[in-house]
Amino acid sequence: MVLLEVEQKFSFNPLLRNAFRRNKGSPPFLSLTSRGTQRFSDAYFDRGNLFSNNGIWIRKREGAWELKKRVEGSFTRTAFEEINDYSRIQKIVGQFLPDTLEKKGDNLGLDIICQFTTTRESFLADEKFSVMLDSTDFGHAVGEIELLHENAQEAHRDIDVFMKKYSWFFDNSRPKGKLTAYFEKFGSPA
Repeated sequence: MVLLEVEQKFSFNPLLRNAFRRNKGSPPFLSLTSRGTQRFSDAYFDRGNLFSNNGIWIRKREGAWELKKRVEGSFTRTAFEEINDYSRIQKIVGQFLPDTLEKKGDNLGLDIICQFTTTRESFLADEKFSVMLDSTDFGHAVGEIELLHENAQEAHRDIDVFMKKYSWFFDNSRPKGKLTAYFEKFGSPA
């Protein structure tokens, strides 16, 4: 069975970020380990929204191709199959755009629809949940809880229980993903 990347976006109050980092909320996490901070640049690709309309996001992160194919869910609560193998990505693009199989260009015959840089703080909470706090170079912040799991429904249930337990920090009532925020600020691709 395929291991899925199960994600839940959340909003957070920046004023609580320090209490989170120091594990001083009520209740505190059973364990909270920093995995460090990283900064990376993403370029997202599509052609006429063909891929995004089919639940597929294609990007280059620091020059490496990645494809995320939504297995289930919405923009804020999702299960993805993540593909990092360039030949598999080419094959999937070719299924939608057969003419790109002939192209030798750097961008698989796709258009860049947005580019931005993210600063990400990563944590492991309760020895199970990856928690990421992202801040973009265009002023948007959003969090994400992630579990790698074979069963998306079980993973979402675990995430729901986790978020409810630590609701002092996690707010899933109004999260906005980075791409949505980008397009709201700069306009959607044509």
